[in-house]
Amino acid sequence: MLEEGHRSYRDSKTLGPKTESSASRGRRFHAKEKLRVVGNPPMPRSVWEYEERDIPMMPTSMLLVRVIIGKVKDMSRLKSIFRNIPIRPGVEGWSCVAWVKEAVETALQDTRALGVPQTLTWDSIRDVAMWYVAEKKAAHRFDGQGDYDQSQAATWDMLKGFERVP
Repeated sequence: MLEEGHRSYRDSKTLGPKTESSASRGRRFHAKEKLRVVGNPPMPRSVWEYEERDIPMMPTSMLLVRVIIGKVKDMSRLKSIFRNIPIRPGVEGWSCVAWVKEAVETALQDTRALGVPQTLTWDSIRDVAMWYVAEKKAAHRFDGQGDYDQSQAATWDMLKGFERVP
């Protein structure tokens, strides 16, 4: 969850095609908190799990924005990086955002997996994402008061520095 003031957001990584259509599919990677019945005696408990799922690229009510941070050079290598980022449930304050931060920082260091500008950092990605969400919120992208194509997710391209989808 990215937090800015009283607002907070969940975070995940989605890999998808460069050019999307209504039938486009992608893959979402994230750490997810679930309620499970565990132990003896059985008790409901919050448990963190890694999730990797095939998803449609169409926007959902849970998706606020997309931020393009790089070009995938080696999909299997990038998937391996994400799959090997550990879940850290015993670490105080650990969350899905901490998982994404570690996954992104690891991927940014591997020039064979992901093609990105050398100046790109987790902080710059997070700052652009938070700025972009604030811009879209101010423009009424999410509350139905604006005139937007809701079949497409608002998308900012950090590689080229422009908005692909308003």
